[in-house]
Amino acid sequence: MRLVEAGNENFYSWGDACSGWKLLELDHLQVRQESMPPNTAEEPHVHQYAHQFFYVLDGEMTLRTPDGSTLIGPGQGLHVPAGQPHWVLNKGKSDLLFVLSSSPSTSGDRATVDPTDWSEGIA
Repeated sequence: MRLVEAGNENFYSWGDACSGWKLLELDHLQVRQESMPPNTAEEPHVHQYAHQFFYVLDGEMTLRTPDGSTLIGPGQGLHVPAGQPHWVLNKGKSDLLFVLSSSPSTSGDRATVDPTDWSEGIA
C-alpha cells in the first residue's frame, strides 16, 4: 500500500488549461483528480469498455449526453456507463474540481463523437 496525493510527480495537463493527477493507474481501475477552469470543456467522446464515475469536490459540472445535460454539484456523483457518449463542461464562474474513477482503464478506449444533435435540456 502507498499513500497518494495530488502533486508534481503525478500531474498532467489536458485540454485547454485543464489539470489532472493520476492517483491510481491499474489495468482494471483508474482514479484521477481533475481540475477545469471556468468556461472549459473536454472533447465529447465515448468509451466502449470503461465505466466512469464522476464525483464533484468543488464547483459545478455540466455533463452532457445525447439525452440532455445534468448539473452535478459538490458532494454529488454520476455514473456514465460504458458505451454512453458524454461531454464534461465547466460553465461556472469558479474552478471545477472532481474525482474520476474508470473501470477498466480508459487507455486506448476513447473515441471522439459529434454532439451536434445532442439535446441541451436538463436531464
